[in-house]
Amino acid sequence: MSAAVETQSADTGLMRVSSDKISRLMDLVGELSLSVSETVQSPDLNGLVLSNFDTAVHRLNMIVREVQDAATDLRLVPIDDVFRRLRRMVRELERQTGKSIDMVIEGGDTAIDKLVADKLYDPLLHVVRNSADHGLEPSDERVASGKPAQGRITLSAAQVGSEVQIIVADDGRGLSRDRILRKAREKGFFGPDEEPEPSALWKCIFEPGFSTAETVSNLSGRGVGMDVLNSTMTALRGRIAVDSTAGAGTRVALHIPVSLAFLDCIILRLGQQLFAVPIDVVSEIARPAPGELLGISAEGGSEMFRLRGKHIPICRLDHFYGAPTRGDADSPSSVLVVFNTSSGAIAVPVDEILDRQQVVMKPLVGRLSRVRASWGCALLGTGEVALVLDCERLGAGVTA
Repeated sequence: MSAAVETQSADTGLMRVSSDKISRLMDLVGELSLSVSETVQSPDLNGLVLSNFDTAVHRLNMIVREVQDAATDLRLVPIDDVFRRLRRMVRELERQTGKSIDMVIEGGDTAIDKLVADKLYDPLLHVVRNSADHGLEPSDERVASGKPAQGRITLSAAQVGSEVQIIVADDGRGLSRDRILRKAREKGFFGPDEEPEPSALWKCIFEPGFSTAETVSNLSGRGVGMDVLNSTMTALRGRIAVDSTAGAGTRVALHIPVSLAFLDCIILRLGQQLFAVPIDVVSEIARPAPGELLGISAEGGSEMFRLRGKHIPICRLDHFYGAPTRGDADSPSSVLVVFNTSSGAIAVPVDEILDRQQVVMKPLVGRLSRVRASWGCALLGTGEVALVLDCERLGAGVTA
């Protein structure tokens, strides 16, 4: 055997590296990005004439961005590792429930952050258990209703923009609106005569202690599981969408960022406060013309922005957070940033759009963790800190 062949056979192209070392590398890359920004934007450079400096800075920023992307890719793993573990659990669920279940997996090669993958198994297991126990009917009941005797649970994943979308869908009986509404009224979530929209009602199943099971078993009835999913998704900066049709099944969709370390954002200024918004949720930026801002109605409705014939609720951040920003959102120079959320579009007035950046995310800890509608803070190269807005919770607060 030649030396070249021996070298090729010995080099498998794979290395085992501790996840702690990769996390350390991610932290250092984040600090490198901040240090480069601080150096480039140093006030000591003001007024200096530096030939070719802008070209060198542009190249340096491009290299740092590539290093960030390469470091992020090191921590990505296929989600199929999680899906395979769930497939094994389905065999156990078949034995416990006495039902025949076909587990279909799609998009197992979708890449996701290792830290996210490590936290997804238990929440997804609760969703699959609910589908097997509550969703899928027994074989005789399925045949009587014209369905195949074997129930189906589909577990799929796909990357959509900077998010990974994970869907758990079954072809069972669907969520029982009557039972969930009765339990929700017992717990005081809705009034005795209130008829909530399906999207609002389905959110109740994620409340701690909420269960419609009449008996307690090792699969259900303890009121834990779905609330674990909700808290895990909040920690991962993700969101949940539930859709159910009676007799046709239930679909639970999880939307999770691909990476937790860096985030592509637009930096906004309102008064003296800086905000960062993930660029994927920004629909458009508009400067309102006279007559397009509609005041709060006498019936207690929201302030509206009329955009091409559509009325979009306005969320004023100084009102939302109950703190003056010393900005004038009604000034002629103010702009409206329109965000897309699962609750519908919302418009946020700001004084200025500053920049588009890939920011380093840091969580809010201690008393700051109670700040509403925020994913954390973004450290900017100027040394300033911007609050990263969670537009989903911001939209829910406006449309509620």
